[in-house]
This record gives sequence, structure tokens and C-alpha cells, in this order.
Amino acid sequence: IRLHSRLHAPHNSISNSKMGLVGLIFEIAVLGCLAIGIASTSAVVGTCDMLVLSRGRGSIGPWRADIEGVTDGCVGWDKADTDLDDWILNMGRACSMMALIFGCILTFFGFFKQCLCPLPLGQKLIDISGAMVQISLALTWPMIRSSVCDTYGCSWGGGSSALLVAQLSFFFASVFSRCMREPRYERIQNRNDQPPTENDLQSSLLPNESTNL
Repeated sequence: IRLHSRLHAPHNSISNSKMGLVGLIFEIAVLGCLAIGIASTSAVVGTCDMLVLSRGRGSIGPWRADIEGVTDGCVGWDKADTDLDDWILNMGRACSMMALIFGCILTFFGFFKQCLCPLPLGQKLIDISGAMVQISLALTWPMIRSSVCDTYGCSWGGGSSALLVAQLSFFFASVFSRCMREPRYERIQNRNDQPPTENDLQSSLLPNESTNL
């Protein structure tokens, strides 16, 4: 039995190292996607060129606009200051901000759960916030069907690229969050709970060289 366990010990260690390496790769990828998602969603909220108006009239975003002859550069605009009562445009504004909020929640729970400390309902909250981010970002796309675009004509601007990157980044982070290696606190606990190996016992039985000197 001892020989059988010794023969299988190298195989188990190799498989564990492979799983740890794959989990580490997924962990780096997930944390990187979360960072990219937060940056891209912030760009969506702060952009002025989500929709480019035809005939060079300018461009608008969910919360900022740059309209020729109306605004002095890229400035924030309030729907209360306009005569527009467009529910599609208002939905895009609200959903873009909701996406940023849920993205911050997803990043907070993902980072804390994996790197710092355990959180109650950690994975469930990650799944819920990840789904809400996708829904909020998806409901930002219909802005191109708003009454502004029906009146003046619109085309997608550079902000749409940030919206696409944000949606893909949060999607991959949510899906592959279950493929990461064990959280840091669990790895430390498992390392402390492991019984001492034969090498550790032999090294503890060896006389200390400092005492002989």
C-alpha cells in the first residue's frame, strides 16, 4: 500500500499543479476582464459620440452631448432641459448608469471573494450582478431607435465600441468566474491543514547545525 501511494503521489502532484496553473490563468483573465469592463462602461457613460447625428450636426451619448450650435463642446445634458420625451433615450440613459453600478458590484465581489476574504453569498451575487450587467448593457443599444435618430438620423460612433467591449468583458468574466482556482483564503487553509510529509519529518529529526557549532 505504501508503494502504491508513493507511485501515485507524483501523478497527483502533477495533476494538481496543472489544475492550479489553469485556474491561475482563468483568474488572471477574469480579473483583467473585470477591469476592462469597468473602464469601458465608464467610457460609455462619459462618451459624447455614442450616436453621431447626420449632416455633421454633432453627436450624443447617454449623459453627454456635443451638438453644433447648441452646446459648447462635449458637455452633460439633462432631459429636463429639452423638449424631448423619448422613453427609449431615457431607458438608454438609465440602463447605462445601472450597468456601471452593477459592474462595480460584480468587480467588488469578484475581487474580494478571490483575493481577500470570503463574502456571504459570494458566487450567487456574482452571478446575479453579472446577469444584471448584461441586461443593462443590452438595453442601452436601442438608443439608435430613439426619436432623435428618427428625426435627424444617426449612426454608431466610437462609444458603441466601448459598449461592445464592456458587454463582452463582463460576459466572459461572469462565465469563467467558476473556472478560477480556489480563493486565496481557502488555499492558505488547505496548506495549513495538510499533514506533514516524510521529508518534513526527516528534516525535523535532523540535528540543528547551529547547535553543534
